[in-house]
Amino acid sequence: MPKAHFIQAVKSMLRDGREHTADDMAGHIECHEKTVRRCIEHLRDVENWPIESGKSGFILREPSIAETRMTSPQEVAALAMAYEALRKLGSTELASRIQGELLSVCRHSPDLGDIRWKELGTAVIERASSGEASVNHAVFGELTLAILQRQPAEIDYRKLEDEHAYTVRVFPHRWICRDQCWYLIASDLERGGQRIYALPRISRVAVMPRPKNFCEPECDDRHEHAFGIWAPWEKDAPLIDVCVELNGYWARIARERQWHPSQRLEDLAPDQVRVHFRLNELVEVKSWTLKFGGAARVIAPDELRDLVLEELDEMRSNYESR
Repeated sequence: MPKAHFIQAVKSMLRDGREHTADDMAGHIECHEKTVRRCIEHLRDVENWPIESGKSGFILREPSIAETRMTSPQEVAALAMAYEALRKLGSTELASRIQGELLSVCRHSPDLGDIRWKELGTAVIERASSGEASVNHAVFGELTLAILQRQPAEIDYRKLEDEHAYTVRVFPHRWICRDQCWYLIASDLERGGQRIYALPRISRVAVMPRPKNFCEPECDDRHEHAFGIWAPWEKDAPLIDVCVELNGYWARIARERQWHPSQRLEDLAPDQVRVHFRLNELVEVKSWTLKFGGAARVIAPDELRDLVLEELDEMRSNYESR
């Protein structure tokens, strides 16, 4: 192995993003050309530096992960979250490769230099199941590739009310996660229009070649102002100012939660807040309001208050009729 000070000197020269010959680097560092070449081999084989041989010498094409340092608590938190995310990949080759890269980062961080991957499990407890929808990682991955490569796909999809799946050709736009379930936003290439497909009900995917002169459908992002997955079909649906008052325990919890990007809190007392949203639908915020029981009161709009009262009347009738 070359001496450390020679390796550091070669690193310093390569970081400028320009090509350097072994002879030039040897003259600058004041060592033999063979020493420079051994340093290059070490950086490539041991530290995984992406050094390429160009016409005019050696060049570092992109920053090396081996140079990455964890310098903040936020980055350590991200590492722990990555451990939880990789758990879902199991013992696959991809998971092993990502683990190796992350541990390479740890080895160059003073506080994490000796950590082992499994030790992260002592800091992260597997989340208990709480209504999270199942994920078919193969289907998720194939459709993600189709999105990135902008290719149409054929999927087998089962509607919630049906027993059997049907086949449909779609152009996938993006994934959206709502209420612990992944949904595919895609254009239906047969019937037209943009639709939503729940991942647990997609049983097969076949990515198709992009046809010649294919007219790519545009994605209408109606979900930016939706509280859940169901958004109005009108592209320019008006936004509604929603205000729900929370009391007691839930008022204190509200100060720690972000339920929607438009959320704004209005403090009334230590155990009383008003939560404000700007939404284009009310159906799912109705369900959100009801889950707080007597701790919630709709302030605005009147339409949301009426929806909540109708639901309460129906719930009461379910018990009175027995």
